[in-house]
Amino acid sequence: MTEQQAGWYPDPSGDVSKLRYWNGVQWTNDFAPVQPSQSQACQGAAYAAPAYGQPPYQQPYSYAGSTDQTLRLVAFILCLVSTVSVGWTIIPLAWMIPMTVHCWGLYKGTKANTTGFGVCTLIFVNLVGGILLLVSRKDR
Repeated sequence: MTEQQAGWYPDPSGDVSKLRYWNGVQWTNDFAPVQPSQSQACQGAAYAAPAYGQPPYQQPYSYAGSTDQTLRLVAFILCLVSTVSVGWTIIPLAWMIPMTVHCWGLYKGTKANTTGFGVCTLIFVNLVGGILLLVSRKDR
């Protein structure tokens, strides 16, 4: 153990029904029964959730009005049509597919609509779709 004070601690062998005495240097052969209220605390300490847990829940972006939803849906459809029509050239698919998927996230409300994404859509995917995203309300 690392510099822990002497005292009664849960038995390191895993037996939750007893406490063992730590003298500050090593475990002794002194045992004590766990009191009912201590038993619950010992079990909680022995089976605590790992420190690395899941990231906190992120609230979905605010619901866009019906006009914004329509603009975002039309922008997604235009991105999809552009991606399919340019698919024979293969190279643009490297950026068009991820941007079309992100555009779907904008429509569903799981991604943020930003000015930067609207400009990139305008330049790299579809002129009209990019303009529609720029006209739509921004989430950030």
